[in-house]
Parts: sequence; structure tokens; C-alpha cells
Amino acid sequence: MSAAVEDLLGAWCLEGWSLVYDDGRPPEYPLGDDAKGLIMYTADGHVAATLMKANRSAATPESETARATAYAESFAYAGRYEVRDGTVFHSIEIATNPALIGFRSTRHIQLDGDRLTLSGPDFVPGVSRTQRIEWRRAQSR
Repeated sequence: MSAAVEDLLGAWCLEGWSLVYDDGRPPEYPLGDDAKGLIMYTADGHVAATLMKANRSAATPESETARATAYAESFAYAGRYEVRDGTVFHSIEIATNPALIGFRSTRHIQLDGDRLTLSGPDFVPGVSRTQRIEWRRAQSR
């Protein structure tokens, strides 16, 4: 049975984000193997995701280097989504990386209880790697 919109609704906490290479080399973790993050799917078709390195550097207004490091240690986007045939498509409308605005990502959905795995092509075209993002449903208060 394919995943439906109802299966994704709500908030999910990041368990891991890795880049998996087709040639078998070890995966890379863009924000570390202990990255933190949250993705939210709304019933009206919006998605928002924010990911960050677990122990980010503090940024101060007077330090361009610190601001650049803080930017490099986080990643966020928001836009619309749709689910079709076990795949979710994110149409990115705003993002910390302007190059992603207008991009449509493809993520295959795997659900196992309160765990969600999204996997699919990397944002960078022509590379032989896929993204694997693992989430756990956020607990309600």
C-alpha cells in the first residue's frame, strides 16, 4: 500500500540525513551524524523543513565569518508538496539556499510505525548519490 497525504501530516524530528553514493563508498553526513531537524506537513499542502548541525557555532552581528559558518551549519526550505504513488514531491518556494528556489525534489516514502524515511536524488544534478533522510514522528505534548 502506498503512503497517502494523511500518513505524512504533522511534525517529524530528524533521526539522520545522509548522502549515499552509488559506488559503495561510505555515506556522508552533511550536518554531522547527530544533526537535528524538523519537517512539517500541513493538510492544505504546505511543507517546511529545517535542519542544523547539533552543536552550531554562535553567530554575532559583527562577525561575517561567524555568520557564514552559522549559515553553512543549517539548511531550511518551505513550499508546497504533493503525494503520488508512494512518492512525495516538494516544490521549494523559499530556502536558505537561493539556488533551491523553484526546485522540485522527489522523495520516495517508506513508513514503518512512527518512522519515516524519505530518499531520492540529490539536489545536485548529475552526481551519483542519493539523499536518505530519516525521521521519527514528533511526540505531542
